[in-house]
Amino acid sequence: MKWRVDKGREEFYREKKRKLWEVYWRDNDGTDIYRPNGFAEYPDEIYDLFLSLIDHGGKVLDLGCGNGLMLRHLVQNSEFEPEPHGVDFIEESIRQAREVVLPQFADNFSVANIVDVELEPSSFDFIFFDPYDVHPADIPSVVERILGACKVGGKVIFYTYRDVLEALGMEWVGDFLPDELSRELKRIDHPEVSVGVYTRKNVVPIHDLSRRLAV
Repeated sequence: MKWRVDKGREEFYREKKRKLWEVYWRDNDGTDIYRPNGFAEYPDEIYDLFLSLIDHGGKVLDLGCGNGLMLRHLVQNSEFEPEPHGVDFIEESIRQAREVVLPQFADNFSVANIVDVELEPSSFDFIFFDPYDVHPADIPSVVERILGACKVGGKVIFYTYRDVLEALGMEWVGDFLPDELSRELKRIDHPEVSVGVYTRKNVVPIHDLSRRLAV
């Protein structure tokens, strides 16, 4: 893992939430469903890349889901009829997910910081997670819970957008993660997003994950 910040955890999350709210929701009347995801127009190519990773049915969790726009893309375009679930710490984004973007799955969206979310073991078939959303000190424990929440045969899709990597002087999403895990990922390079895919092949005891992911 190569990522370091000079802010404490509380300050990191407080500042991130404030900045995202200003970018996504200041002077936003709620009619723009692209802006709460950081896009000026619909990101077909990026969402189609994520769609290509859904190779069977089941529950899909997006940690840091914005207003659920990417999940809606999966629901509307996947032949496997995935069941979407999303978590985000900006209340307005989750309200838009529940009321506008995916109202038929309103109960599957919740407001929370990713580091505080309780994840049942082996409960999701696909989990999308951008490690840039988490303080470096929290990454090992958060990743451990995410891997444990993925079903055998499922996938954890780690991703980060290129503009973030360039600003931080980093090469790919694996640079955010513990080295041993990074080496296990299937790397997918795209001009706008870096993706690393972890496929859960067997049941790994939580204490073994803790040992393996030690930084």
